[in-house]
Amino acid sequence: MSKNSRPFASPFSPNQMLNLMELPLDNVIQIFKFVDPADIFTLQRTCKKFLDLTLTRTVWLNALRRICEMNSLFEPSFPFDDMSLLELQRAATSVSRRFTKKLYKPEGDALSPFVSRILTPRVVKTSNVAARDPGVLKTLDLVPGGRFLFITTDTVVHLWDLGQGANKLIKPHALASIELPDQSSEASISFLPTPDGTGLEVMATSLEQDGSRKFTIAVYRIYPLATNPEFVPVTEAIPFPNVYIMRSFLVKPGRCVLHCVRHVYVWDTTRNLWAGWKTGESNKVFVHQDMLVTVGPRTISIWEMPIPSCETFAACRIDDYRPMMSLSHPFPRHEIEMPTSTDWFSSVGTQPCFLSLVGFVKEKRQIARYTMQHLDSTNSNLPRCIPILMDTVQIPDTVSDEYICDDIHSCGGDALTVWTSKTAAVIEVHISPMPVERKAAGAPFKSDFNFSLCAATGRLCTTIGQANEILVLDFLLPN
Repeated sequence: MSKNSRPFASPFSPNQMLNLMELPLDNVIQIFKFVDPADIFTLQRTCKKFLDLTLTRTVWLNALRRICEMNSLFEPSFPFDDMSLLELQRAATSVSRRFTKKLYKPEGDALSPFVSRILTPRVVKTSNVAARDPGVLKTLDLVPGGRFLFITTDTVVHLWDLGQGANKLIKPHALASIELPDQSSEASISFLPTPDGTGLEVMATSLEQDGSRKFTIAVYRIYPLATNPEFVPVTEAIPFPNVYIMRSFLVKPGRCVLHCVRHVYVWDTTRNLWAGWKTGESNKVFVHQDMLVTVGPRTISIWEMPIPSCETFAACRIDDYRPMMSLSHPFPRHEIEMPTSTDWFSSVGTQPCFLSLVGFVKEKRQIARYTMQHLDSTNSNLPRCIPILMDTVQIPDTVSDEYICDDIHSCGGDALTVWTSKTAAVIEVHISPMPVERKAAGAPFKSDFNFSLCAATGRLCTTIGQANEILVLDFLLPN
């Protein structure tokens, strides 16, 4: 073969400009995978060939799958095979930035849901927890995608199917339920997708009500689209007596973190191995790109998580373990609120990870907003990501009574948070980086509340009544 011959010759001459219209349809469909779903509608108006092509299910199936990947949504939330072309288009365009800004009204108007529905948690008579006291509702957690909802009481964890979209019926019973290892006064869960993306790994933490301060942790897996979904134990329930766990959460399937005031522990649940070290006093911790971030009274510290290698929790502490970097923050020696991106988005997400600190400077309430920035460095002494301060803003006096909820949600490039008013007769909900002076009455909720938001699909869940009913609010019009 001569050096000038080419085994795979192009049908075009070297000087000929490629024409998109002359490419085979399969190639064009592959190119459309990288087009923003909102821009697909623009392509429809260019020519009949693109109009016909963009009205095929394949194009919109690809668009929705890409949106799920880019926004770290749980793919089983969308019944791809059963969705019509119009439903695929609605779902794929719901997280576009321009659609999001119309939905969440960043100018400050209070949100009004398109439809409101009330859910009363119940289980079928044949359930393994049917004989249990239903307990008091503790937490609500929407799985990103908005279809599946974890409901945690002080005795039971339920997984509910709310349906995909505001025009779908909510199933009357839980998909699956599991009894907590101990009746709990402080039940909580953390969850992430399984490695194959079709299931959920769930860590349930419970604190006994008898005053013993004994925490118990159990890890399960569940596949919501299975014929008969059930919580399958990954580890046996492990008690932690005389250990005060401020927070426990999954950082990846088979790996979780326990935050214990001045210490942090990493647990490999697959091999039952441990690592732990002293961090000093810290208000909250989270993990991004395998780097653990702690926020203390004066500094934000970034730690490299050690590989668990100790067989027992009691003897796993590493002496003289130091952070890779520490940065001062604007609110030294003040009690601060610290909303962050959820564990799901911090650990799994391709979207940016956000951190906000809310504190006081000269008796004025301020919010300092950070984004976790990846460092592309070959220097092993530097962390792989660091928090970069974007801005520090004084919260206006008109909203000084507002409370920012725990989670920051990334959606189509926007960072969205839920703010609530504690002093008003009703709680007003604003979804924006920071609320402004109220222009309209907010949606009425009882003062004892628990919020969970899926920003991508415009769904918000909260408790009403005596915290034994759930209000499901859909803000996105199904058209």
